[in-house]
Amino acid sequence: MRNETIRRIEFLIGILLSLIAVAFISIRATHAGGLWRDECDSVATATMPTFSELLHYFQFDSFPLPFALVLRGYVAVAGNNDTSMRVFGALVGLSLLLIGWWYARRLRTGAPLIFLAFAVLNPTFLIWGTTVRGYGLGCVIIVFALAATANFLADRTTRNAFLMAIAFVAAVQCLVSNTALVFAICLGGISACFFRSDRKTALIIAGALGVAALSYSPYLATYSKMGWHILLQTNASLAALWDTFRDSLGAHNPAAAIAWIALPLIAAIPWILWTTRDASSLSIFAPFTALFSLAGGFIFLYWLSYTPQNWYFLPLICLLAGALELTIAAFAGSAVVRIIRLLVCLIAVAGTSWSSWPSLITRQSNVDLIANWLGSNAEGHDLIIVNPWYFGVSFNRYYHGVAPWLTVPLLSDLRIHRYDLLREKMSEEDPLQEIRPTIEETLRNGGRIYLAGGAKLLEENERAIELPPAPRSQYGWNYLPYVVAWSQELGKFLQAHVQHSAELPQLGAEENIPLWEVEGWHD
Repeated sequence: MRNETIRRIEFLIGILLSLIAVAFISIRATHAGGLWRDECDSVATATMPTFSELLHYFQFDSFPLPFALVLRGYVAVAGNNDTSMRVFGALVGLSLLLIGWWYARRLRTGAPLIFLAFAVLNPTFLIWGTTVRGYGLGCVIIVFALAATANFLADRTTRNAFLMAIAFVAAVQCLVSNTALVFAICLGGISACFFRSDRKTALIIAGALGVAALSYSPYLATYSKMGWHILLQTNASLAALWDTFRDSLGAHNPAAAIAWIALPLIAAIPWILWTTRDASSLSIFAPFTALFSLAGGFIFLYWLSYTPQNWYFLPLICLLAGALELTIAAFAGSAVVRIIRLLVCLIAVAGTSWSSWPSLITRQSNVDLIANWLGSNAEGHDLIIVNPWYFGVSFNRYYHGVAPWLTVPLLSDLRIHRYDLLREKMSEEDPLQEIRPTIEETLRNGGRIYLAGGAKLLEENERAIELPPAPRSQYGWNYLPYVVAWSQELGKFLQAHVQHSAELPQLGAEENIPLWEVEGWHD
């Protein structure tokens, strides 16, 4: 088959994959429903009443200040409602699609089949990259940084160097983990310069990295003072990171797993057949960037030591897809390689699309449904308890009823995730001491208690976990065991004093919490 014929087929398949991506992004936007708690946290942070409050509270979100400013500007134009927020996520998804085509056109790699199949149509990106968080936008900008660096290596002009520096700065200002990936891109570019004995270009790339590092330096003082940061650290193992990474790739699906294994094998062909002396700068830059980004991403997350989440790996996955695209494009003269690449992409899309469909049409959260129902049914003499406390952030956005509500434990600020306040509660002898009398008074006066999130009921002969104030327990400052202990303590108290209880039916969601109704008091 002639290369021109293959090129036309690739272009048509690229258009088809793009249309599928647009359809899936639209489906996700229209089915995601209400915002989940982390999205509510980002929106509440970005829409603080004053700019001084935003400067003070952005540290409690997961992203540098510019992301909050971008979201604040968007809300000022489009409004702060669920529809506009889902449009924001869809626009981010479409931006990744467009940056892939721009990347391919700029570097003349043909249709971006690998990027479309493994980044844009990745189920993890479709579900989590289109939420109102900085990870999706971080994916867009890190791919732009990759493209800008490759563009500079291919055409070493002042304009392209300036564009590369801007891309580096934008990447680190959008997402903290992008600092490791920008460093990896720079190492890949410097490695290509080393093999080509081009010291001047290497110095320019290092200088752009220095500019990005300088732009990030103002955050160091803020982040170094975050004493609450220790609450989120769980000493995540490399094995746990790897399992989450494989899951975020979609590797639980056999077709996706085979496709991801095939890509590096195809990408290795130019290195098997060519020597580094004969290879172009881009054919050296791309595989080195993939290797450095994989190592850098894991080192960063291991150092961060948070519980691994799929969305943490999204920028790394998009960067790997872009780098593999560029690596395989270096061998674009081979019809066999191009046909294999086309088949691998089609297999990946067919497999992942089928398996990810249920997740695409699943609501992001049911907290908004619970809050709306309680707003219509809970009365002023009732009491709503949100358990655990972090569901209170999304409940605070959606609940507008007359019944009072509180969280377990009771926190004074529920607009955002205030881990500093939680740390204070963890150090108390009895964090629930203010809640029990309120429950008793409500039930004695004939009111009902609604438990959004339920409680941990004890089985017969089961004893509740009793933890001393942090950090004197075996768990130190890890807050999750305390959440379990508090839920058990609440459940034990209710079992001892409540006469009637029932769980109300709710619609399933990614963030799916139960709603209980209890009434009647006995000593």
